Amino acid sequence: MKSLIKNLFHRKQLKVPKAVIDGFVNAFDHSINIEWTKSGKFYEALFYENEIEKIVRFDKKGNLIEVRTNISPSSLPEPAKTVAASVGEIMNVIFINKADKIFYEVIVRQNPVVRILLLISVNAEIISRKIL
Repeated sequence: MKSLIKNLFHRKQLKVPKAVIDGFVNAFDHSINIEWTKSGKFYEALFYENEIEKIVRFDKKGNLIEVRTNISPSSLPEPAKTVAASVGEIMNVIFINKADKIFYEVIVRQNPVVRILLLISVNAEIISRKIL
């Protein structure tokens, strides 16, 4: 228990390169509640912009790699909504813009226990399907 408390209060601060911070500020100057993490070779920021939750990825040079935006299931375009609803009840939707390609990450519920993660293309094709 002592080590848990120590880890919670004495976490090392992530050193985010200036180029990454500059890239972030240039792209998302109205952001609040920013939390930085490092995932592999990328820096990720979780934040809110205009009351919408976003996660963005930058490389170490400050280039924006990916933007993930939490959107309402009702905002999912109809073709993608129809495909997702054919698998189960739509629970959560993330709009993904990666290298100017658009995807939707959708969590659907088939019953009270089974959740499935779908990656759907802008053309409403299921790219991947994973039981959670």
